[in-house]
Amino acid sequence: MEIAARTANSLRWGILGPGGVARKFARDLLSLGIQVRAVAGRDASRSAAFAAEMGIPQSHAGYQELVDSPDVDAIYVALPNHMHAEWSIRAARAGKHVLCEKPAAVDRAECEAVINAVAKAGVFYMEGFMYRCHPVWGMVAALIEDGRVGEVRELKSSFCYDMGFKPDNIRQRRDAVGGALTDVGCYCLSFSRLIAGGEPTGFSAEARLGDETRVDEFTSVRLVFPDGLRAEFQCALREARPHAAVIIGDRGRIEVPTPWHPSGEGAEVKLFPAGDEVEVYRAGDGLPLFGREALQVSEFLRAKQCPSMTWEDTLGQAKALEALRRAAGLL
Repeated sequence: MEIAARTANSLRWGILGPGGVARKFARDLLSLGIQVRAVAGRDASRSAAFAAEMGIPQSHAGYQELVDSPDVDAIYVALPNHMHAEWSIRAARAGKHVLCEKPAAVDRAECEAVINAVAKAGVFYMEGFMYRCHPVWGMVAALIEDGRVGEVRELKSSFCYDMGFKPDNIRQRRDAVGGALTDVGCYCLSFSRLIAGGEPTGFSAEARLGDETRVDEFTSVRLVFPDGLRAEFQCALREARPHAAVIIGDRGRIEVPTPWHPSGEGAEVKLFPAGDEVEVYRAGDGLPLFGREALQVSEFLRAKQCPSMTWEDTLGQAKALEALRRAAGLL
């Protein structure tokens, strides 16, 4: 990690999209002494205000201006969903390393275009599922590999929150590919694929659309994997429910109480062996969540992709997400 930290400190970041998630990203990087050199948005005043607030030296009124900047080595794409693929490709073609917020693309074709572009440009690329970089998931994998729950049979997860009615917000705009499934359900899909260790072959989904927004405000999903493992999850942006990630085996279960935003100071894993009392474990390294992503970009810069979220994994995610959107009647 020391080598990664040194590399991270020399890597100069630019941010496309001065939104709320970008603000968290910038704060995390700056707290680790990682350089954030520039931010760009469509609105010059908003970009300037973001730069002033975060202490970022440069702000740009246009995305391409930042992409072409010689003062930036890596770009964090924090734009609306429908713009992720386009600007990941533009950044790669400009020779920039890319960390793109999830989802990487809105469908398989877009995702393939992104992977082809970054491979041709010879740059690093990673889809930004920041939870994947946290050590808690290595602990979960070890418990499963040690046979503590036996054969995994079922997965259950949820990511639901209530943001209220905000039709101008990109999460509630159909033209920006908003909605619960693309905003937060993709986390549950990612978790299901991670634990299953493969791609689902059966998809079913029911979506409840907003009367005015026409995006899915609540979606319930069921997946079937080739070995018979089943997964189900719920996601929402107009309904608050507890977050959860549960792995059920034939001899016990594992629960991760804070699966999507685990604390750097330590996240709990609860193991319930059949017939035994609960065992509680903690995993953490003290690093902020988005900062850990940036450190992994630096650590695997020469390899061009990160083991936490490979290009193959991103492509599988895009295929599955497209299949679910189609099953839910969103395509």
